[in-house]
Amino acid sequence: MNNRLIFRAVAFTLAFYFFVRNIIYGSYVIQIEGATWGGGLRFLTNWNLLLNFIIATCALVNERDRNFISYYFLLPGSMVLNVLVFLLYWLIRLFGGFGVQTEDWSIFQILSDYYAHFGTSAFLFYEVILYSKAFKNPSKELPVFAGIFIGYITWMEFFVQINNTAPCGAVSCGFPYEFLNDLDYIGRLIFYGIVLFMGVSSWIGCKKLVKGPGHSLF
Repeated sequence: MNNRLIFRAVAFTLAFYFFVRNIIYGSYVIQIEGATWGGGLRFLTNWNLLLNFIIATCALVNERDRNFISYYFLLPGSMVLNVLVFLLYWLIRLFGGFGVQTEDWSIFQILSDYYAHFGTSAFLFYEVILYSKAFKNPSKELPVFAGIFIGYITWMEFFVQINNTAPCGAVSCGFPYEFLNDLDYIGRLIFYGIVLFMGVSSWIGCKKLVKGPGHSLF
């Protein structure tokens, strides 16, 4: 068994486990009354885990059929999403924006948290840099990034928030992240603008990482 196959098998196993645990069974956070509509996909972390699971599955198929590369157009958008999840989670958690109490977490919960917000990204970047090809077709790759950005905001604003009554903040209820319930629509637009800037910067950084410094920004 070659090293690439071993790596991809491990990556798939972990991605599949967290796909089932976090998304199918909704074990990502403690369930509270009034905050269950949308299941595990209320959270951007789980969108990231889902996309990484799809890519890990495709990478295993690629082991059997080296001509199967049609999933490559997903890779740049996935890299950017992984960077955003990593940065947003740890920065917002640092400032207490999630209201998460971790003092009583078990070692399993701690390791699961690190995998969801760092480990899965490490596997994805390793796959892209060593075994796959990304940033080859901007006309197909950029819409993936745009679709994820617009899709998740639309999902939160027009579906998740209006169908949940918790958690609550100073302004509203129903957004999956507590700090968003403390922002009015202007505040949220500013926040989304900051995230877009981070996303574009991450796209440029990821492309430079994969392609080298001598290529165009997009």
